[in-house]
Amino acid sequence: MPHQQTKNSILDKKWQAKPFDERTVLTIVQRQNISEILSKLLTARQIKLDEIDNFLNPKIKNILPNPFELGDMEVAVKALVKAIKTKKKITIFGDYDVDGATSVALLVRYLKNFQIEAEIYIPDRILEGYGPNSQALLNLKKNGTDLVIMVDCGTVAFEPLQTAKKAGLEIVVIDHHLGVIEKPEAIAIINPNLLNEKFPHKNLCAVGVAFLFIVAINKTLREENFFVNFSEPNLLDMMDLVALGTVCDVMPLTGLNRAFVASGLKVLQQRKNIGLRAICDNANLSNSPNSYTLGFVIGPRINAGGRVGNSSLGAKILSSDDESEVFEIAQKLEFHNQERKNLEAQALAQAIENLESSQNNFSKNDAIIFAVSDAWHQGIIGIMASRLKEIYNKPVAVLTIDKKTSKAKGSCRSITGIDFGKEILKARLEGLLLDGGGHAMAGGFSVESAKIKDLHQFFCKNLTTKVDEILQENLCEYDLALDLEQLNIDLIKELANLEPFGVGNPRPRFMLRNLYKIRANFVGKDQEHLSLVLTSKNSLGFTNQIPAILFRAKQSKLTPILLELKNSQPISVIGTIEINSWMGVEKLQLQIDDAIIGAQ
Repeated sequence: MPHQQTKNSILDKKWQAKPFDERTVLTIVQRQNISEILSKLLTARQIKLDEIDNFLNPKIKNILPNPFELGDMEVAVKALVKAIKTKKKITIFGDYDVDGATSVALLVRYLKNFQIEAEIYIPDRILEGYGPNSQALLNLKKNGTDLVIMVDCGTVAFEPLQTAKKAGLEIVVIDHHLGVIEKPEAIAIINPNLLNEKFPHKNLCAVGVAFLFIVAINKTLREENFFVNFSEPNLLDMMDLVALGTVCDVMPLTGLNRAFVASGLKVLQQRKNIGLRAICDNANLSNSPNSYTLGFVIGPRINAGGRVGNSSLGAKILSSDDESEVFEIAQKLEFHNQERKNLEAQALAQAIENLESSQNNFSKNDAIIFAVSDAWHQGIIGIMASRLKEIYNKPVAVLTIDKKTSKAKGSCRSITGIDFGKEILKARLEGLLLDGGGHAMAGGFSVESAKIKDLHQFFCKNLTTKVDEILQENLCEYDLALDLEQLNIDLIKELANLEPFGVGNPRPRFMLRNLYKIRANFVGKDQEHLSLVLTSKNSLGFTNQIPAILFRAKQSKLTPILLELKNSQPISVIGTIEINSWMGVEKLQLQIDDAIIGAQ
C-alpha cells in the first residue's frame, strides 16, 4: 500500500500513512494467527517475515552477541576476575543519571555474589560535574581503592585517567558515548561507539554494555571452575536494572534492547529489587509495569536525586538490600522529584517567554534553539531541553550560567536526523567547549559564558540547512486509518504484543476520521490538560464514543481550536489509544497528537 498524505493539520503537519504490503499482511495473519490490524502494524514497521517470531517473543538468549567481540573486553574481564579472586578493593564510579545509577547497581549487585562490597562513587552534579575528575580519583586511591570500574563516562576523560594511572590506580571504562581518535589511558575501554570499533550493536546504553561485561565474566569464571565454591549468579534476575537504564537513556527499543526491556519488565513485575519496589509503592503504582512506567514514573524519581538532591541516592537505592535504608531513600527521592517539578515549571515558563520575545538574542525561530539564564538550577536543564524540543520540534540546548565562574553548563536534546553528539565533539575540537559529549539524541557540555553566542553560531552554521529540510518535510506519520467502530478493548490488548514501546518502536498512531465533539473541559491538578468526548456518526446517527485527552494543553496550538470547535463540525485526529483502568472498569482513551478540521 503506497504512502497516503492529507492536507496540512492544525500543527501545520502533513499526515502520512506508513506503507505496507497487502500480500505480506495476509502471510503474517496466516502464519501467526493474529488480527489483520496487528499484521498491518508489523508490516508498516518493516519487520521482516523471518524476524517476526523474535519481535513478538523477544528473548535474550536468541540474539545475545558474543561479548568478547567488543574491543578490550578480554583485558577488562581478566582485570576484574583477578580483582575478584584476590579480593581487591573495587569502586564503581558512575554518572548521576539513570543509566549511570543502573550501571553502578548492576555491578555492585553482581559483585555481592562473591562477597565483595564494592564502593560507590557518583560525582556531585554541581560541585564536580559530569564524569571523572582528577581529585576524586586521587582520593579513591588514597582511601585504598585498587580498581575503578567507570560506567557511563570516561571515554574522553584524558587528564583524570592519566592522573589515575600515574597514581597507580587501575581503571576499566564501560561507556557508550561517542569517542574521538585518541583513547584515554586505562586498562580497558569497552565502548561500542569508539572510532574503529566493529561491534555491531551501537545502540546500547552503558548498562547494556555493563550487562555484556558481566556475561563475559560469568563465562570466564565458569570455564575456570570458579563456581565450585560460589553459586553462579543468575544474571537475568537483574534485567530490571538493564531495562530501566535502556528506556531512560532513550535507546532504540529494537533488537537486543527490545529483548533487554521485555525481559526486564517481567523481572520488575516480580518486585525482586527492594529499591525499585519502594519507588513503585511511593508512586502508588498498581498496574503491570511497562516502558512508560520505566521512563516516566521510576526514571524521574531516580534522576531527581542527581538533579536537585544527593547524586548518589539513585545508585544506592538500586544497590541496597537494607529495607530501612531503601525506605528512607525512596522518601527522599519522592520529595526531590516534587521539588524538581516545581523548579522545572517555573524555569520552563521563563524559557518560553524569553524565546517568544527573542531575549538574549536567542529566538524560537532559530534552527538550533538556545535557552540561556543564570537563574536556572543545573539539575533541571536536561528536562527543560526535552520539554522545549517537544514544544518547538527543533534541536534544543538549555544553558545555565554560573556568575561566579563565568562558565555555563549546557544540556541538549535533538530531533531525528540531527546527531547532537557529533556536533558537540566538533565544537570541542574547535576549542569552543571546555568539555562535552553525548550521543545522537542527547548531550551535555561546559562552555565559557563569553563563548555561548559563538557556540550557537557554530551549531546553526553546521545544522540550519539540515534542520530546515527536516522541518519543511514536516511529516506526521501514522500507522493506520481506522473507524471508531473498529476500536475495542480486545484489539488494544492484542496490540500490546508490540510492546515494549519507545524510540524505534513507538506506540501505534491511528488516524480517526470524521469525529464530532460532544464536550471539552480542562482537567488535572492545575487544569493543564484538556479532556474531550468524541463520537462518530453513521446512517443511524451518532453511535460510538471515545474519551480523549490532550496533555499539556495550555502549551498546545490545538487547544483554542478544539475548545471553539462546534458540535456539528467534523474533525479528524491522530493519536494513540490506551486502556484506562479505574476501579476495575476498563475504557479506551485517545491521546490526541494532532487534528484537522473538516470532513476527510
